[in-house]
Amino acid sequence: LKASRPVLQRMACSRVRIDLLRNIRHQRANKQKNRQTVARTSKTETSSPSSLVSAPLGESKAPAFSATSFRKLGCAVRAPSSDLITGPVLCDSDYGEHASAFLSGNFQPVIHETSAVVEIRHGGRGQSSYVYTDERPFEFIGALPNDFPGGKFIYVGPNPKFSQKHYKVWGSGPGQDKVKGRHSSGWHHWFEGDGMVYAVDFGCCSDDQEIENHGCLNLQDGKSATNREPTSRKLSYRNRYVRTNSWHDELRRGTRVFRPLMNASGSAFLPNAISNLLFGGNFLKDSANTALCFFANRLFALQDTMPPWELNQMTLETKGPCDFDGSLPFYVPFTAHPKVAPGTGHLLFFGFNPVYPPHCTIGSISPDGDVGPLKSLWHNALQGATFMHDFCLTEHYTVLFEGSMNIRPLRMVKGVHPLQYDRSQLARFGVIRRDKQGNMSEVVWCECADAEMVYHFVNAWEDSETGEIVVVGVREDGFFHGALAATGTREWITETLKKGTAVPRMHEWRIDPSQGEVVSERWMFDDIVEVPRINDGYTGLESQYAYAGRIHTASLSQDAQLKFDAVVKYDMKTGTKQIYEHGSGCYGMEAQFVPRSHSNHKNQGSQDHGTEDDGWLVLFVHDESDRYTSAVEGRSECIILDAKKIQEGPIARLKLPSRVPYGAHAMWCPLADIATSIMHPDGNLDCINNNLVSKEHDYMLCRPPEPRPFAISKGQHKPLLGAAMTGVLRAATGLFVNGWRPWVAFDDFQQYAFIRCFGLRLIELNSLGMVRREQIETEMQCGRIFGDVFGLSAECSIESALPLLTLFELEGCGDCRRVREALCMLDISCTHKPCPHGAVHNRLAAAVAQNQTFGLSRQESIHAEDAKLPYLEDERTGVRIAGADQIIEYLYSEYLDGAAPPPTISSGPFASVFAQIAVEARGPERSSHETAPSRRGPSGTFYSRPSRTPEKPLQLWAYEASPFCTLVRETLSELELSYVLQPCARGSPRRTQLMHRTGGTFQVPYLEDPNTGVAMFESAEIIKYLRSRYLQF
Repeated sequence: LKASRPVLQRMACSRVRIDLLRNIRHQRANKQKNRQTVARTSKTETSSPSSLVSAPLGESKAPAFSATSFRKLGCAVRAPSSDLITGPVLCDSDYGEHASAFLSGNFQPVIHETSAVVEIRHGGRGQSSYVYTDERPFEFIGALPNDFPGGKFIYVGPNPKFSQKHYKVWGSGPGQDKVKGRHSSGWHHWFEGDGMVYAVDFGCCSDDQEIENHGCLNLQDGKSATNREPTSRKLSYRNRYVRTNSWHDELRRGTRVFRPLMNASGSAFLPNAISNLLFGGNFLKDSANTALCFFANRLFALQDTMPPWELNQMTLETKGPCDFDGSLPFYVPFTAHPKVAPGTGHLLFFGFNPVYPPHCTIGSISPDGDVGPLKSLWHNALQGATFMHDFCLTEHYTVLFEGSMNIRPLRMVKGVHPLQYDRSQLARFGVIRRDKQGNMSEVVWCECADAEMVYHFVNAWEDSETGEIVVVGVREDGFFHGALAATGTREWITETLKKGTAVPRMHEWRIDPSQGEVVSERWMFDDIVEVPRINDGYTGLESQYAYAGRIHTASLSQDAQLKFDAVVKYDMKTGTKQIYEHGSGCYGMEAQFVPRSHSNHKNQGSQDHGTEDDGWLVLFVHDESDRYTSAVEGRSECIILDAKKIQEGPIARLKLPSRVPYGAHAMWCPLADIATSIMHPDGNLDCINNNLVSKEHDYMLCRPPEPRPFAISKGQHKPLLGAAMTGVLRAATGLFVNGWRPWVAFDDFQQYAFIRCFGLRLIELNSLGMVRREQIETEMQCGRIFGDVFGLSAECSIESALPLLTLFELEGCGDCRRVREALCMLDISCTHKPCPHGAVHNRLAAAVAQNQTFGLSRQESIHAEDAKLPYLEDERTGVRIAGADQIIEYLYSEYLDGAAPPPTISSGPFASVFAQIAVEARGPERSSHETAPSRRGPSGTFYSRPSRTPEKPLQLWAYEASPFCTLVRETLSELELSYVLQPCARGSPRRTQLMHRTGGTFQVPYLEDPNTGVAMFESAEIIKYLRSRYLQF
């Protein structure tokens, strides 16, 4: 009786008579279950960006998440957010000093991709909308001047996607081959983390008054902006991974593919590089984590030695690698620091290739996006090359820099890393004269007096009086090569800081291009600084002011962490400076100069109406000053400083809903012409305004699309063909219920029939299990469909209506498809929790539940990547199982009275392999539209973007073998939207139920949304509805 009650409760509130046979059967089943091991595991498809929650202090007998706790599920995972929980203390012996430092504190990666919007207006409070925040308010404090321009402040930095345990010394992390001997040596380096971009969009002001707001805008209400008054501006925050090829490939494999190179030992470097090439496709990982560039109305994420990755400038979604319509050769990488030349407006770049010649290629890109003439510099591959990171330019010259950091392959023979700071090699500048057409002269090399190294230059210009080229940069002479070493870091930093010689400081060089020599050098200031910036409109022209982050030396020597405790404004003409200190325990990131909207860029050749420092500095600051909390629990802000008087502090502060880890470089992206609209991944143009979504919802509610049997919409031909190919390779498994067989009977228009004529109809019989037959009997008595979450009466709750089974599964996984096929064949409704790669919440829910079932050490943290998929929970029996073979065996044993699974889904040595081959045949989602996202692997495998989490799960009538149903299911997976599946395979009684529900029409897929009341046919329209309603920009 106890096992039967959940069924009766879910049928909505009436009691049915339970015969003696049912009691006896359930009692026997429960006794058998008690003798078996309830928690079962097998090898499964895993992987996602990690998210963690603390392991429970004690064991719990109740399931962590059940099929009836839909709303509780979301709350349990998101409170508190994993991005605010400090990870375990990392041991230097396991991670190395460098990796343990740059995976801890505010260097600890954030996992959630957040979207948040706030509307501020004069003298009033705003409203906000959000998706997946850290449960923190989005708060604006201060005053935003009316002439602060509309645009986007964007920051990028390394943000590893896996949990910290993956970044131990190579061979000790999950899924890493433990190679015996010294070749297993290799430590994680900060530069090798996956790229993530963080952006604050300042929108535009609606009138000419100053906007003020001192209100705290709590994002937990989840409501969108209300009536806008004349003086208002919308501010938004979002962060997104740069989804490069390596991001996709490593997530699908569930572990790191690219072995460390920057901090590998000399003997491990070459084996690691070869392994990367064989298994990852490149010697180096394409992280796109270093810098950003906005040019020709296109936004790029950049990394040395790799092509640029283009991002959607509005949504930050990764569009793919860019070769500028084929004009950039495949062998030419792209610098992380391109620059716009004064006068011509061309984007100048160089490409450094440390692997094969030419080791350096210089070129330019026109404002139209065409790559101009290229100039290659060759070297002896066996001898090696000189490391290059930044360069500078003037009105007529391009100035390269080859410091004393070089790569010598023969060092590996002695067991030494090939990249070293070589004090025997003098630094030198390479001067190239260019014309307005982009043609370049031969390089004139000008040697410096000493061994030197520069990571970032401030600016360069031509002295109008002497004709000399003045170059200003931060000279550091190998400091960061030692400070970012794997081991022995703190001791080396402390000793170097005491000496005070090879530390990063502002430096000036003067070059005589006519004589080909460096005529003078001098240190300009004594502050230890990095990440210098200027007003970008003065690039290549004489500039007076520079802005840099002052390095907090105590953090370097004690924690081996690079932090900036102040912003320093330098007057390079007078030798004076201003300093704004962030405060004790607060550390900033790179500052970006934003010119006042009426100030034209001097670089653009127009009259300069403002002074060089007429504008603002915008930067992120993180507060870790509270001694009672960790740095991870601190608050991140975006602050705005008046560039003329930075010492007076911020004029405005935007407290962010999510933490921003310390990263690399920032930029300002001006307000684009398309700022009021954005493209959906399917190519449909939709306005950001919430009113459009509301209107589309009202239209769907009033006039849902008419069903069109087997109609193919525009753009669906290739996706349907791929989905059909998978179905063919799976032998149409899931098309028929168990025991399907046709029969002829007299026609009854109240019943579904595949074919009817001459007063007869073709009926489809089945052989379902006792549990399902009991459900059908109860449905006939109660008049309600088991597991139905759409047609609920007022007295029934969503929790009582949910199916007894909950499945955590993944599109693009052959094992998960086998389980879905089994559910269709058994005709069992189930709540599906999609767990696409790149998403966190459902995976974390599964991981937490599995931890309570299978058990972890109390000292361990729980990560989303720990979830074993597929994972099934059965509330009726209390069984929770991970692994396709075990789940299928259990389903047939429990729901088909102990029958054996058919060969197409049964376990076997090649079952998973063949299923995965069939799934791969689906192919990736490809679109010809320029805004389509870049994704690898079968469609639906990866998370699309943060989505609005519905209060109630959606309901989908479908079956596994239908290509049209596949497309809808993939979209639900991409958006991580939970849904109840009502399987309608051939022979299922639900076909008649759906026909009654829709007024006489049976067609799948059929989607019902209990949150909006929308119910609709047609896969293309369903997909459009899902993206317009739930996709969050």
